[in-house]
Amino acid sequence: MELYKSVYQIQSLYGGRNLFQYFFNGDQRVLLDTGIAETPEKAIFPYLDRLQVRPEQLTLAITTHADLDHQGGNDAIKRFAPGASLACGDEDRDLVESPSALYSRRYNFLKAENDIALDPVPSPDAGKPRPMDLTFSGGEIIRLGDEWRLEVLCVPGHSRGHLAFYDARHKTAFVGDAIHGRGCPKATGEMAIPVTYYHVDVYLSTLRYFENLSIETLYSGHWPVMRGEEIYDFIAESRATVELFDRVILASLERSPLSLRELIDAVANAVGEWPKDTWRLAMFPVKGHLDRLETQGKIRRVSGAHPLRWERTAA
Repeated sequence: MELYKSVYQIQSLYGGRNLFQYFFNGDQRVLLDTGIAETPEKAIFPYLDRLQVRPEQLTLAITTHADLDHQGGNDAIKRFAPGASLACGDEDRDLVESPSALYSRRYNFLKAENDIALDPVPSPDAGKPRPMDLTFSGGEIIRLGDEWRLEVLCVPGHSRGHLAFYDARHKTAFVGDAIHGRGCPKATGEMAIPVTYYHVDVYLSTLRYFENLSIETLYSGHWPVMRGEEIYDFIAESRATVELFDRVILASLERSPLSLRELIDAVANAVGEWPKDTWRLAMFPVKGHLDRLETQGKIRRVSGAHPLRWERTAA
């Protein structure tokens, strides 16, 4: 779908959710995200063919953040477009380059202490290892034309090196998974999975950043296109979700010490919209909130408990 002149949204489905990539057909031909391993050959290249653009004409393919459905196609892109540079956020580089690192250090890092994780080995959807040619840390400018630029934004929270892109000329932002609302929807509208941010304070700073950016249209990795007040309602909903997590966790720990899994259940029941078979994905934000509340002195770990358990302090 053409979004505006020379900018296109490429759509497929993954796990019932929309999976979007974005193509900028300017002086440089830039792709944002590569999907899962099969996305380039099944969705991206056929779409480019309709635009009469060959894969080898790609200049730059950028992974917005370390997740298999945003980086899995990097190997295919590089094989079909060897002249294109692969890029990602500086802080995400190791995870984007290596599916094994992605699983061990992002998806399964809570297993040892909390007995909760995702699949033990990388899915084929995560693609093959592929080194990045360059990384961004925010503040860079990608020139697409004489008066057309993409500003690179570093917007952590979901991942440490999450990138977004701002087209000031058109007042549009391409935010990947930087903003979560109350969860990620299916293409049909109902909820698909929980929110999956982790670094709570920087996630909140990301929300404030977008609130103060002049945006008329917001494009993301999975959510519907948002315009005008819809954008600020989405940001407000995201902040309200953070506040809900804090309230539920603290209230739950008033009664007795609880494990991560028990606190996930409490938060999921409070939200009331996530499919139960996806609740474990909420381990990321719930653990992020626990880390933050522990730093604030509001909760503490129960000594010697396995899996880990937390309790309220007197503070």
